[in-house]
Amino acid sequence: MTSRGIELLWPGKKDGSELSGGSREALVTVERHGDAASENLLIHGDNLLAMQALVPTHEGAIDLVTIDPPFATNLRYFAQARVGNGELEREAYRDPGGHGMADYLSAMQPRLRLMQRLLAPEGKLFLHCDWRANALLRLLLDEIFGAECFRNEIVWRRAPNLGRQAASRQLGRVVDTIFVYSKRPGSLFRGEPPLKTTAYALDRNGDPKGARWDELAQAYFTTAPRGDYTDKSIAELRAKNRVYDSGAGKVYIKYFLRQDDAGRWVKDQPVDTLWDDYDVRPLRHRPKAEEMGYDTQKPEGLLERIIGWATKPGDLVADFYAGSGTALSVAQKMGRRWLGSDVGRPAIDIIRRRLLTSPVPCSFALATVGAVRPEPAGAATVEVTLHREATGLRIELTRVSGAPELRQQTPALAWADAIESWMVDWHAEAVFAPSFVAHRDASGTVPQTTPTRPSGAHGRRAKVVVHTVYGETAERVIELESTL
Repeated sequence: MTSRGIELLWPGKKDGSELSGGSREALVTVERHGDAASENLLIHGDNLLAMQALVPTHEGAIDLVTIDPPFATNLRYFAQARVGNGELEREAYRDPGGHGMADYLSAMQPRLRLMQRLLAPEGKLFLHCDWRANALLRLLLDEIFGAECFRNEIVWRRAPNLGRQAASRQLGRVVDTIFVYSKRPGSLFRGEPPLKTTAYALDRNGDPKGARWDELAQAYFTTAPRGDYTDKSIAELRAKNRVYDSGAGKVYIKYFLRQDDAGRWVKDQPVDTLWDDYDVRPLRHRPKAEEMGYDTQKPEGLLERIIGWATKPGDLVADFYAGSGTALSVAQKMGRRWLGSDVGRPAIDIIRRRLLTSPVPCSFALATVGAVRPEPAGAATVEVTLHREATGLRIELTRVSGAPELRQQTPALAWADAIESWMVDWHAEAVFAPSFVAHRDASGTVPQTTPTRPSGAHGRRAKVVVHTVYGETAERVIELESTL
């Protein structure tokens, strides 16, 4: 027991002083997409180093941190890519929990301390976990944030009770936990309270069962007793056409139905801490376009609810275990600023593709921090052909070769099938800022030539960067001056 209250102890626990001293790794911007003034930032590297590097510029500035960290499983997780006529798996990350919970907690503690430090005074943390570590993480969060800053424990139904778990001798493990903490006690949630939408049952005439029609609102409504509403509250609701007076003189509250985009009459209801409704249904039941081929990916509906509740447009959302980029993509679509980090190269490739192919225009910078996983020995090389045409220049990929020892461990692919993405910066200045970006499409293919770049719309040289599905990077600088 300490002066702060209950403290969780484990072998190797540190007091946090290691985060206040010593040198910090610097963020190095390596790519810039879209508007150079954009504050959106994606960081490739260890999130501990990333957050330490962010402290001088972002301490007390982040409105929402939403994380889906490792669950203490000690399993390897993968990213799948459709290539050629088959599918290739790349290791996305290894969960650190298998060497004992002491190691897991030692990894989580300094990271949660930094998240608390980066949060704005009204900021919120949403932490996603499951039965393996939720009890210990709750105690650790109480210690770091203070028990008085605990706001909710949300239970999300992540899967139906099917298959092997349904046939086992124990109850199916079908839910995850989301802990919600605020930077300070009692701070308000900046967004709109979440609602769940339920389709209303119809009678034989196609009208909502048991509902009444309101001419003024041109909508159906249901009713509920006034409950503990005061006379003043009833008067305010009556002015909003929310009160129904029965023939017996009793007062009821109106709850209007609405028609959704499909023409169904639906009912919006306040959400409680059990999230098992259609809006947050598991990824397997979501549109195919959401699937990024990343193990442990979460559905967009789940993040839409979190971000919409905890923030308002223009706020800053952070995810330091970005994975497939769901939180970043949803933040972008909802008009929030964002920053994210991940140590895995597959995650960075998937997030880049997801953001740049989104219908919502996206600008961001990609930075590195610390030592990321090195390129394989015999790193990839790229060969290109520069075509000079009457109206300008065009670059064609003619070959990409990589590390033989790496490719022997995975399906052998034709060089064109091995491309994850390739980009061209037609000005090749200090920071790589491509104006042409091509990714694998749904069929696993990538265009191998750029559109013609008009004469005068390029610099003295161009830089080509190719990323392969094996995790390699190939670069080539092309001199253009002689073609001007």
